[in-house]
Amino acid sequence: MATIADVARRAGVAPSTVSYVLTNRRSISSTTRQAVERAIRELDYQPHAGARALRGARTRVLAVSVPEDGPYLPLRWRFVHDLSTAARAHGYDLLLLTGEETVADVRRVARSRLADGAILMSVLTADPRIPVVRELGFPVALLGRPDDPAGLPWCDFDFGGAAADAVRDLAAAGHRRIGFVGSTDAEFRAGLSYAERGLAGARTGARSTGVKLAVIRSSQVRLTLARRVHRLLAAPEPPTAFVTVHDVPGLVGILREEGARVPTELPVAAVASTSGTEDERALTRWDLPVAEMTRTVVDLAIAAIDDEPGPHGGLIRVQPTRGRNRST
Repeated sequence: MATIADVARRAGVAPSTVSYVLTNRRSISSTTRQAVERAIRELDYQPHAGARALRGARTRVLAVSVPEDGPYLPLRWRFVHDLSTAARAHGYDLLLLTGEETVADVRRVARSRLADGAILMSVLTADPRIPVVRELGFPVALLGRPDDPAGLPWCDFDFGGAAADAVRDLAAAGHRRIGFVGSTDAEFRAGLSYAERGLAGARTGARSTGVKLAVIRSSQVRLTLARRVHRLLAAPEPPTAFVTVHDVPGLVGILREEGARVPTELPVAAVASTSGTEDERALTRWDLPVAEMTRTVVDLAIAAIDDEPGPHGGLIRVQPTRGRNRST
């Protein structure tokens, strides 16, 4: 079992410095603190009960569990950037927990108290990290909505409400056949809650308006998505409009390759758009409120750390932004 001396040797500091990091009794530079915390993680060092008892003061560190089990996703790291900005407003630094062993990482940080609390990202409908933090009494906030939040504070974009509104918006414009391009195969397989909620919302919007909804999933492989879209457009009664979640550039590009004039002749409504491309800005869209979501979840996490009563969060809704009717 690793000792405090082992941690000191790995970090290149004195054992007393490791103790100061653990107890937060002295001001330690950010570089030194990070070196010590990295050595603690690498050696799986567990402070003894006395050391934990000494640490009455805050670490001023907020852990962020970011499961990284797929391709690089710029949007995910935009969330991390904005979480860092929101945390700094409270005087907190972030400790990123990435990789496939998300449950073990959260358990380790909670037990060792390397951070005062945590934010769990990419929440699953049945997220295995939730029982761990409840068992250990570790303060957390969830960036995402599981099936059972178990009394934990959470916030998320209203994917279901936005998808339902997008279908209703197109139905009000006279469209009776709408194609819905949901989240990717990988997101559904992983059990990410927003994927199921977006699809459920689109179906709710279709039922309430009587339109025919043709559902396909997006794909991380562009050729796969192109084949699925082609089959929809080749049907005897193809969709006259589309709703998409997240994958705006991919869908719009494929539709134009099929000869469609988007959005003047074939409207596309974008749910959870990030307004990052000219194509997105040309559409009617429900933008993903990244800044509001990150500020809210950090506020919830700090309230949990302070053990303050307050709201347990909820869904964040946005009004649609109308595009400029550009078509190419």
